[in-house]
Amino acid sequence: MTLFKDALEERDFFLENKIKNYEKLRNFDYGPKNEGSVSKLSPYISHRILLEYELIEEIKDKFQSIKTNKFIEEIYWRIYWKGWMENRPGVWSDFISEEIPEYDYETYENAVNGNSKLDFFNSWVHELKTYNYLHNHTRMWFASTWIFNLGLPWQLGATFFFKYLFDGDAASNLLSWRWVAGLQTKGKQYLFSPANLKKFSNNRFNVDKINNKQIFFEESNQISFEDEIYKSNMEPKSETLILFENDLHVTTLKNIFRNYKNVFIILLGNKQRKIKLSESVLNFKQKIVFEFIKQFDNITQLDPLKLIEIFNDINHLDMIYPGIGENNDFINSFKKLNNKVIFNLVRDQDLFAWKFAKKGFFKFKENIPKINQYIFQNK
Repeated sequence: MTLFKDALEERDFFLENKIKNYEKLRNFDYGPKNEGSVSKLSPYISHRILLEYELIEEIKDKFQSIKTNKFIEEIYWRIYWKGWMENRPGVWSDFISEEIPEYDYETYENAVNGNSKLDFFNSWVHELKTYNYLHNHTRMWFASTWIFNLGLPWQLGATFFFKYLFDGDAASNLLSWRWVAGLQTKGKQYLFSPANLKKFSNNRFNVDKINNKQIFFEESNQISFEDEIYKSNMEPKSETLILFENDLHVTTLKNIFRNYKNVFIILLGNKQRKIKLSESVLNFKQKIVFEFIKQFDNITQLDPLKLIEIFNDINHLDMIYPGIGENNDFINSFKKLNNKVIFNLVRDQDLFAWKFAKKGFFKFKENIPKINQYIFQNK
């Protein structure tokens, strides 16, 4: 069975069997061998095998019940995080380039190897490394423990998640860690109680006390807004198209590829990444790329080391915009060093939704009806 087929089957299973209980049960983590009510669709959504807007459309077409609204809202959180960072790309560049504050190396080594003094935390580390996934509520517990109990830099925690998560989306992961740390919403840190841990782990973890340190963070740099991305669209501007592994929605890309003489897909290896990924995550991404290529007859996977050679005589390229993150950093560096002109092709739905992500989520949420209307008008 292929990952693309897995994505569709898991989507259908969730919609048919679990979505109506999602709001009531979504915060419960029953353990890695008991899926509970969560969808487990995030690895497919983060690579856009399942496109967020199409998924929202399918749910609204299929259900009239308000019981599905919470899941739709969670999809919109992902869209919001992306838009928030697209409006403030400096947050990513600061994260990727800032020096890490001093920390206790022994504590760090024990933490990443699941040898801390906290059994519940060790369990999560082993689960993450084994399954390349953690329940969303557990990710919040994990980040809070990492920062406020173990006293480790939040940046190293976010990097640890990027290394092992199949769904390590740049915006969702980075901004969620910032939110737990109290940077994303100023003055609002995420701390949890023993009662919360016991209840929502279904009594798997029972501790008397959570020992949190008094730690407060401030932005090291002022966050500025940028609007360059809104000058983009989906109109072809050259004969050559490039894309990366985090936007592989077959249905919409199929029509776009017909406009190009050559289409190349790029998968960065660890030599091209500042954040090194685990072998399991790289293998997952490569499998997705292989399966994607098989569905077309005009796509070639391009070795990142051969960009200069392949595009020696090509000065203008179109690119399915990969979003703020490692892929975008890589191509921007190539563009500047080799004097290439690269046009970002950005989905209309993204551009429409992102413009509402300049403040907090609740301001964004007020505009979800407008975004829904836009999605349905532009099928």
